[in-house]
Amino acid sequence: MVSKVITIAQQKGGSGKTTIAANLAAVYSLKNNLSTTLLDTDPQGSLGKWFLTRNEKLKNKNMIQFKTASLWGAQYEAKTLKEKSDLVIIDTPPKIDADGRPAIEIADLVIIPISPSQVDFWATESIIELAKREKREILILINRANAKSKLIQEAHKFVNKMNVKKAKTILGNRQIFVSTMGLGLTVVEKQRTGKGCLEMLALAKEIQSFLKF
Repeated sequence: MVSKVITIAQQKGGSGKTTIAANLAAVYSLKNNLSTTLLDTDPQGSLGKWFLTRNEKLKNKNMIQFKTASLWGAQYEAKTLKEKSDLVIIDTPPKIDADGRPAIEIADLVIIPISPSQVDFWATESIIELAKREKREILILINRANAKSKLIQEAHKFVNKMNVKKAKTILGNRQIFVSTMGLGLTVVEKQRTGKGCLEMLALAKEIQSFLKF
């Protein structure tokens, strides 16, 4: 297959970028047998801490690869990683602006997670415009959603207004995502039929269909 790059970006902190990146990497590595590398460009280093915890726990059973880069170096690093990986997933810091352009430029798909809140909607507009300027494929992902919340409908209206694609899959606000990250694991490694596991598998399948890999 032709190697693909997925960049997960959002201006607002706490949007779940790192959790989504780690879980998608696990699905593609473990369930799809794809050579997958996580590229962390966030100086906070949460993804790196998760990876180190994972390595200590799984040792040589950890099939996911991990690299770090600055935002400016993301494009160069991703190009290099594409030579050895089927899939490169880039985790970006919040408040991404012009400095984040290289991480957007290299992407075959930019996933923008939003929680159903007006603050998230406001924060999302600028990253959508940046991805549009670079003519990248965009997928809005509603994350940390309460199925009974009326704000989900507001999120749908916002995405329609911005004229971008929206993932059919919605990730719920589930404790399993938080608890597994603290263990260096992912939801698909702790559940087989739980809602969190099924949501992540559905999202991965949707992305795979979208990018045709």
